[in-house]
Amino acid sequence: MGVRYISYIYVMLEEELELNFNSWITWTYTQGIGKTKGFSPRHDDILMFTKSKDFKFNLDSVRAPQKYYRSVNNMRGANPRNVWDFSHIHYCQENRQNHPTQEPEALFERMILASSDENDVVLDPFCGSGTSLRVCQQTNRQGIGIEINEEYVSMIKDRLSRPFLGFDSIDERMMRVPNDLNDANIRAEYIHNHIKWFLENNPDRVDKFMNSVYSKYSNKMIQLDFDNILTNSASL
Repeated sequence: MGVRYISYIYVMLEEELELNFNSWITWTYTQGIGKTKGFSPRHDDILMFTKSKDFKFNLDSVRAPQKYYRSVNNMRGANPRNVWDFSHIHYCQENRQNHPTQEPEALFERMILASSDENDVVLDPFCGSGTSLRVCQQTNRQGIGIEINEEYVSMIKDRLSRPFLGFDSIDERMMRVPNDLNDANIRAEYIHNHIKWFLENNPDRVDKFMNSVYSKYSNKMIQLDFDNILTNSASL
């Protein structure tokens, strides 16, 4: 929700519904409403509340790649923190729907992966452009959407019937190639895992990632290394 009403929603959730507060997440983006008096808004807020203090949170499913390779680091990645940078779905983008508040799929991907497992039920009572259902469809969740506008319902059905090539957005950190991957065996293992961990739902971005790998480590990799990694990753 936008910044104007989010504090009222917080009070309702915590005091009236007596839910448990967990996180206040800020989604930042580059384009939005322009103002000539005051500062132009460039973020929305997401409140994470739970029914109890015993709740599901799949951190490994939403980690972000490390900037450097260090043997002491968890190379599965780091907590993505509570400030999320995803681009808006611009009107010229191929996946843009005829809906005024369409959110990026990667935004819902992170929330759904963190808070549910495969085959779990995910409910979106204000379905809008159907982003949550598209993400559920591609992550093997049972999505239930409620939408009062019949035109949007038809649009959602059409969206869900289209072929999937990859989500329409990504946290650009997922394309990050860690520095200092100097050992050939560790480098090959990590790059293979990186594609599995961070690009599973974005197969259309694997080639770009591998080009970045080769650009960074071309003086340490022979073409055979590059081809083997790409071939093995394609079979995941």
